[in-house]
Amino acid sequence: MGFEVRVDSAGAVEIVRAAVRFGWSWDATDVRSFARRVGWATPEPVGTMRRGAVFSRTGLGIWWDSAMFWGSGRRLQYVRVAVSDCPAAGNPALLADALDRVRAAFIQVWGEPESGAGPDDGPAWIFPNLLAGLAIGPNTVDLMLVNPLDQRFWMDKRHEGARRRAGLGGWGRFTEDLADYLETLPTDAHLMITAPGGRYVQFAVEPGEFTGELSRSEFIDPTWRYGDEVGDLLIAQGWTPTEDANWRRRLPRTAGRTAVSHFAARAVEALRTLDVKAVTDLVADAWVEGGEDLDVAALGIPPHTTARTQRAEFLRSNAPYGFDIGPLRVDVPSGIDIARAARDFDWTWTRADITAFAERIGWQLEGEPGPSDRVVRVKTALRVDHSQARYCYDGDRLESVCITLSDSIESHLYEQGPPAEVREQLTAAVTRAVDGLRTEFGAPVHGTLRQAFGPVWSSRNLSIGVVPDDNTVELHLVNPAERGRQLIIEQQQTARRAAEREWRQFFDDFAAVAAELPENTAATVDAGDRGTAHFHRDADGLRVRLDAEAGLGLHPRITGLMRANGWQRPDAARPVWRHGLYQPALYRDFRHFVEFALWPLRTRMGPYTVLRVRAGEEDHDLRTPSTGATGF
Repeated sequence: MGFEVRVDSAGAVEIVRAAVRFGWSWDATDVRSFARRVGWATPEPVGTMRRGAVFSRTGLGIWWDSAMFWGSGRRLQYVRVAVSDCPAAGNPALLADALDRVRAAFIQVWGEPESGAGPDDGPAWIFPNLLAGLAIGPNTVDLMLVNPLDQRFWMDKRHEGARRRAGLGGWGRFTEDLADYLETLPTDAHLMITAPGGRYVQFAVEPGEFTGELSRSEFIDPTWRYGDEVGDLLIAQGWTPTEDANWRRRLPRTAGRTAVSHFAARAVEALRTLDVKAVTDLVADAWVEGGEDLDVAALGIPPHTTARTQRAEFLRSNAPYGFDIGPLRVDVPSGIDIARAARDFDWTWTRADITAFAERIGWQLEGEPGPSDRVVRVKTALRVDHSQARYCYDGDRLESVCITLSDSIESHLYEQGPPAEVREQLTAAVTRAVDGLRTEFGAPVHGTLRQAFGPVWSSRNLSIGVVPDDNTVELHLVNPAERGRQLIIEQQQTARRAAEREWRQFFDDFAAVAAELPENTAATVDAGDRGTAHFHRDADGLRVRLDAEAGLGLHPRITGLMRANGWQRPDAARPVWRHGLYQPALYRDFRHFVEFALWPLRTRMGPYTVLRVRAGEEDHDLRTPSTGATGF
């Protein structure tokens, strides 16, 4: 569409220059003093998060000019600074281009980079007192200023993770990836994994179950056919022979994560039983019945070369309505007229604007709006099949006006969703709308309109944007104050993502400890006065119990979820919460189980709780997840 995703490369370079000259102590005193040095707003907690990360407004020339200071106790670990706008749904291509632009600016000043910045991958430049790196976040390109000690921690963790995965071997890695992939498949999806000679295992996802199908000897290349001895092995592995079709096995979709792991492991075991020598012999093909191909990159094996254009041709020839095939009408002239009128209108951003703007633009209200209605609908005169607009309220505050600019593709008429050719018509309609508004108002930037990302034209009293929904293109007129409120939400999400990254690393580390426990050995995660989780490895698997302290004061919502997920509640015989993971289990199952087992204890932790991990007679130096509370 040609709209701009701004990157403030010059501002990012100046921040790094100032950071290199700054006398870092990497404690809480740096938070305010560095913000003053670079001219940022006074750092403060965001919204209701009084004990978490602190944020500052940076003044960079981007949509959300915000920086987060992250640490734990009084130690500062890193500063994360947004240096780009926020393309729709974290568009990978746009973000990659934005990162390349700021990376090029850094190379001009500091030369070629190293790799990896704090908890994120990306180019990094090493200085005596900090590491400066670039990372792609969910919506933006971010500058990372990292404490050298923290950088060493994350580099060690990356290496440990790589060593751990390498230690699984090719088949072990593929089994883990296959189990993860099966859980992501939608209903009516098919996955076929093929080896030379026509040997394959195929999965189908039905509404209530997974079905696995393994190639019979009669249906493969004669070079690879097998006899009754292999058939007996497959029966012992749980495959069911059929009279005139392939081997089969089934699994209810409600069976749980460990059962899916076992299902995947048995499929891999079967391929090896059919004498597939290595994962490198495999290719994959995945699709939705009557729909599009699915990306198989997560499996770590190449896609099959078979094209599936016949599915697209079928959908094209069976579109429910003719207008779903041809270009969607987009009433661009009327959209421009509405945007002009909105720019000239004296917005109060209250309920008084309902009738005032409707009269100004010639709209007709649909009924009498009530004083507490969250949405008020009006009839417009646009030349589209559903000519309407919505005033969206939060109490008395008007948040936005949303106007339908295009015909609808009526996605609900397609059982599996509209095919690519139909969705492309919606994309083309968005492009025509953006191009029309660009001609009138100049180049937009990529911003956020309430919960939607897209091209935005901003002025002092109004933000105008084009937003596609599932069926149509809409013109949004948004209260500029919503940008500040949305920034608070984005900052809270940034802090939560940082906390989750810390916890994911802790769970990864402890899962490795738990998976390697010898039989009849115990491990503990001790949170001091918040309680302790005790793990015990036996011949059947891994069991956990929460001590009495850890089980105190749990919210009823938490205990309800625990019971629903298989925890055994305290009783007279055993006055503690208990659960278990049973063999066989993959590493991913240990990882999921320890996160699940420690979740109740996690809910009881304060911002300065320290976790101590012990396995057998050995203390493990696992870092307690940071909370962003730098004690400033």
